Amino acid sequence: MRHLPAKRYKFFILLAVGVLAGWLYWPTLRLPLIYDTLLHIRIAGGLTFATVWLPTEAFGFYRPMTFFPMLIIKGLFGGYPAWLLHGNNVVQHAVNAGLLAWLSWRLWPDWRRAVAAGTIFATFPFAYQAVAVYGHNVHPAMAGLVLLGLHSYLTALRTSGTQSYTEEAQRGTEEKSVQNAKSVDKPTFNWQLITGLLFILMVLTHETAVLFGGFAALVHICAQPELLTQPRQLLRQPWRWFLLAGVAYLVIYQFLPISRAPQAAEVGLDLWLNGLYLLQAAVFPIAWFAHLLPNVSGQLITVAGAGLVLAAAGWLAWRKPAWRAPLLLAGGWWGATSLLLAITLSTDYLLRGPRLLYLGSAGVALLWANLLAGVCPTLTPALSPKGEAANPLPLAGGGLGRGGIWIATLTFILGTSTQFVRTKLAEYAQLTQPVAILQETVSPEDEIVLINLPQWLDVPPKTYAIGVEFVTMLGDYLFAEELINDNLPDQHPVWAVSVPELQTSQPYAYGIQAQHEWPNTFADRIRHYFVTSYLPDGPHTAHTGFIVPQQAQPPIPPPNPMAHFADYLLTEAETQACNGRIAVRLRWLSGQVGVSETTSVFVQVLGADGRLLTQSDGPPLGIRPGLLNAPPDSLLVDLRQMTLPVGETAVPTTVLIGVYDFATGERSPATDPAGQSLPDNALSVPITPCPPTP
Repeated sequence: MRHLPAKRYKFFILLAVGVLAGWLYWPTLRLPLIYDTLLHIRIAGGLTFATVWLPTEAFGFYRPMTFFPMLIIKGLFGGYPAWLLHGNNVVQHAVNAGLLAWLSWRLWPDWRRAVAAGTIFATFPFAYQAVAVYGHNVHPAMAGLVLLGLHSYLTALRTSGTQSYTEEAQRGTEEKSVQNAKSVDKPTFNWQLITGLLFILMVLTHETAVLFGGFAALVHICAQPELLTQPRQLLRQPWRWFLLAGVAYLVIYQFLPISRAPQAAEVGLDLWLNGLYLLQAAVFPIAWFAHLLPNVSGQLITVAGAGLVLAAAGWLAWRKPAWRAPLLLAGGWWGATSLLLAITLSTDYLLRGPRLLYLGSAGVALLWANLLAGVCPTLTPALSPKGEAANPLPLAGGGLGRGGIWIATLTFILGTSTQFVRTKLAEYAQLTQPVAILQETVSPEDEIVLINLPQWLDVPPKTYAIGVEFVTMLGDYLFAEELINDNLPDQHPVWAVSVPELQTSQPYAYGIQAQHEWPNTFADRIRHYFVTSYLPDGPHTAHTGFIVPQQAQPPIPPPNPMAHFADYLLTEAETQACNGRIAVRLRWLSGQVGVSETTSVFVQVLGADGRLLTQSDGPPLGIRPGLLNAPPDSLLVDLRQMTLPVGETAVPTTVLIGVYDFATGERSPATDPAGQSLPDNALSVPITPCPPTP
């Protein structure tokens, strides 16, 4: 049977892994700037290309490479385009998945392990927070630098004449390169220099740079498995210099003039719970079943899953010594990152920060890739690159049965992980709906009132039993002004207020961003109102209208009135029905007495037979007039959206509009422009059908 060249295999694997990662996270390009991104923009505003390399008191960590790219983006684009920042995260994640698959290929030229490692990393469920929020870019950036550093370290080993165990076995020789020493030393030195430069970038990016020496040691062991039985020789290898440099940096870091992050010191440290959370991430395909078994402890499932994984790894290492180094790399990678997180971070901070698991997920992906490849045989020699067709079965047995198990298990892991990540991205989109509506609605310099603006959203049931699976838009240390002004091209006066009477109890948890008292004084600007309602299917934000005070109105007379309702003058009523939704725009002049506290408006949608199909009752702009406090002679534009009931097939033809006192239920007298009373004190307006699609 014909075999594909190894290079072509590698190309298709890297392409597929990158495309999967990009496809999974492409919806983030539509998200606005939120959460820690806003904090980073605030801090970057006080930095220059010179001061960015110094410790920053405003930030609890020393990470110059967090802000240096932001200064470049600001210089090139004059701001921070959301699509560019999020696209950068997505591209980095896709590249990281490809780098991990390539690293697996270089260590063990086995397409199954490369595919599994790259795709599991690309879809790792706890990575959603690191990729969806640009403010967490430090995690994809750090993982990318580590993987690049390991590739350059491995290349330095190869150019020095060291071959991997797998390559030696395939070529059937243990002879080293016979190149001239000078021609070998120069490329080796160059690659070592590149590795050193990448290590410096790691130090400037994140504190986990201290782990690179350990990762390099594990990769070195995989390249030369015989070093497992030669500890003295192992300790003489180049990785030790990176390990010593990491330890030195760890000591120096304690004396840097930076504040310590307050979030990480708010609550106590529970090592058991920290360890359990990290253990859940390692056995996530098994921990996934916890939400299907509500009567079984999630902790029990996690511990039992860890036992199964350890048993499988131990059995594989016992039966096939060649698998010991790969399993050591995977377990050591995950274990080192987990240990650093468990002993340095408070429990609450760790459980709420799945982004912190991003770097360790590379070890998790390698672990499951090796377990799957070790337990299942090659699917068929025709699918193997040249030289791998005779790959022996790692355990007794074989055939397409175990190959099917490999496919089914990997498909399950990728399917459940993809579904989880896409669910979280949908929650991000729903949570940030207010920003998207503002971008479509508000004109320059308009005032904005955000009512019940969501801060975070936590929708049950949890898929993974340990930890918090919430998505967030604003932290307690961020402000609504930052959210709006960093996402809209102009500066706007912003208020974020809470109105409990408009909030409802739902089967999901949510937080309200309430940072201001209700604004009363009107300037010579239009003031828009956005109300977030918490419905059974999640939060929905609507632009309910705007108020134009007299001093902001154009110096032209208002249009001819359509109807008088006591002290209120209706000057415009636009209606349109599209796909079962009826949009109504009402334009009122409040008169010299303002809007009474008990004023309410009804809008009724009727069919051709006069039957009531749906209606919208409530105060102007959906807000109690006492809170609006509209000044006399203001122009109020009231926007309402109604939906026909499910199964209703009647065509809406007419809208009835009226004003009443919600305390007494009495309708206000309604007259036409000629002073004639309107039937039932309501104005009838025909509904405009939706324009045909071109």
